[in-house]
Amino acid sequence: MSSPSSPRSSVAISFGSPASESGVTRLDLNDILVRHPQAAFLMRIAGDSMRQAGVDDGDLALVDRAQTASHGQVVIAIVNDEFVCRRLHRRGGDVRLQSADPAYPDWVPGDGEELQIWGVVTHVIRPLAA
Repeated sequence: MSSPSSPRSSVAISFGSPASESGVTRLDLNDILVRHPQAAFLMRIAGDSMRQAGVDDGDLALVDRAQTASHGQVVIAIVNDEFVCRRLHRRGGDVRLQSADPAYPDWVPGDGEELQIWGVVTHVIRPLAA
């Protein structure tokens, strides 16, 4: 038996006993991850500007186009006719797209430019190292 100060681990979703089939149910990732099925898309991330936010090159981003983006969320936006993944900064009149890496500059809409949010990144899927 472990003492209260010793490290512990747990499983968030129980699958029952491995010795029996009881309690085992099939999981549907659509039911678990997708809030708006008609507006959900998977996009492959290219680049490392959001690595410090947990979004790496090659990851699959689950994007919800029906969700309204708010300050601090990671979004897919359209900048110069290209998709970019950045964190939305929206405070008062200050609206910009921020990289998680300070080596990449913020994108601030210029005169006549409108910030086009394509969708909100809700989950990131990546393979574990082999």
